[in-house]
Amino acid sequence: MVHCYPRGAPGEAGGHLSIHLVNHTNARNAKVLFEAIVLCRADAEATAAGVVVAPPCKNYHASSVFEYPPEGSHRFPWPRVVSATDLQQHCAVGGHATVVCGLAVLRHNPIPAPPSTYAADAAGLLEARRKFGDPDAAFAVGGRTFDVVRKVLAARSAVLTAELDGAEVEPPTTDGAGAAVPVARPRHEFGASTFCAVLLYVYCDRLPRGNECGCPVTIELVRDILAASDWYKLDRLKLLCARRLWDGLSVETVSKTLWYADTYRCPELKSLCIDFLTVGDNFKNAFSTEDFGWLIQNSPSVLDDLRRRFEAKNA
Repeated sequence: MVHCYPRGAPGEAGGHLSIHLVNHTNARNAKVLFEAIVLCRADAEATAAGVVVAPPCKNYHASSVFEYPPEGSHRFPWPRVVSATDLQQHCAVGGHATVVCGLAVLRHNPIPAPPSTYAADAAGLLEARRKFGDPDAAFAVGGRTFDVVRKVLAARSAVLTAELDGAEVEPPTTDGAGAAVPVARPRHEFGASTFCAVLLYVYCDRLPRGNECGCPVTIELVRDILAASDWYKLDRLKLLCARRLWDGLSVETVSKTLWYADTYRCPELKSLCIDFLTVGDNFKNAFSTEDFGWLIQNSPSVLDDLRRRFEAKNA
């Protein structure tokens, strides 16, 4: 429910239109996008008359994303949407103002991401170059070379450190610049963009954005990052990938995503994919896709998990 206070709600400073979004249901853990537009006088009169005003006048706009916690506040206020003076001078028509509100409940993501351990793992990272010198090792993956600092990798992933321990020392560059450093060529088959995303997480504690790893962040790339996080035993990165894949889950993507979750040991995502298939017509629609046949061929045990979930749901 939306509560409007033209001169401020009780307890507020006053002098401004205040809008409160109030949850009167028992729903919790809900994330909503709320938008409010206070129409100027010309737009308000045109809206009432069913005509379009040109050129448009100034409206007052506010939007935000609110998340209702499991317990606690059920009310989110906007205390200063527009001043009472502007509301009266520019928006009021016959003593009334028109406020257009829009509300969208965003999809709840039930996969928890553990708190970041970045600060503890990489304490003093800002001084890494001064303390440890220039990059002292490198990885060669997919035709690209990634320079790294051993001490940083050691703080974040024992597997990355182990790969460096078995690396060979390559000769200096032909022009004599730079010192020879060990170059690791990992045994995995991940592409350069996927490995770049792993290093980005190690150094910056997040998933890639835009094209910063050499390609767009597609569902396919996030699946590969999830697989790489399993290889490198980066559990938090795996859950970050799982959350992103859950956000993009559909009947077209669920089969491949379920295979990745099953193969690379992400039980949280696997369970949600199976739950998704038991809802409405999702199973029927997913069954007709080519990827579902591929899933059954490559992970036949998933059918048993799915059957048990259907039986438990219908018991």
